[in-house]
Amino acid sequence: PGAVDFISKASAAGIRCSAGHSAATHEDFNKAKAAGLVHLTHYCNQMSPLHHREIGLVGSGLLDREIKIEIICDTIHLCADMLKTVFKNKETDQMMMITDSLACSWMPDGPGDLGGLPIIVKDGVARLQESGALAGSTLKYAHGLKNVHRLTGKPLSELVKATSWNQAQSLGLEGLGKIAPGFTADMVLLDDDFNTSKVFIDGVEKYSA
Repeated sequence: PGAVDFISKASAAGIRCSAGHSAATHEDFNKAKAAGLVHLTHYCNQMSPLHHREIGLVGSGLLDREIKIEIICDTIHLCADMLKTVFKNKETDQMMMITDSLACSWMPDGPGDLGGLPIIVKDGVARLQESGALAGSTLKYAHGLKNVHRLTGKPLSELVKATSWNQAQSLGLEGLGKIAPGFTADMVLLDDDFNTSKVFIDGVEKYSA
């Protein structure tokens, strides 16, 4: 209740609004989009699913040609086949790869904490101890890119837009998001297995493997 009015006022103030953890219907989505909604958060996770009589937020994300979707590409939050489905049916320009990564990412398996909620990490999968629900990911960003590249076969020259350019455009960040004259030279160089080999910040090398 009140979400559409909130989205309208926030958008008027220049704030980008995203829908997540929502049971919204497709009709709700259309009203929110008209008010200024531009993203769907953690696409497919904790949102109204696709159904043949009510397409929900998942269906809205696939159907709409303008809404950008933030997607966790660890093959856990979305299975491999769902990742392939989304990237086949959604323009890369509307995709934004994210991690939803926790502080315990790439640490040994064991207990952890999510805002005061006890979690347990087993085999790299983080779940709430009480309910067993996914609590976030332990994904390294570049490995999400590797997953999508190998699952979809899409060229890296196209997928790279979903790692930087789309985010910068959506947030109105000028001079960021791609390698071109006049853009800030913030770059991560990856090896053939998508591990970080070098990092440059403002053109200065800050890390070398």
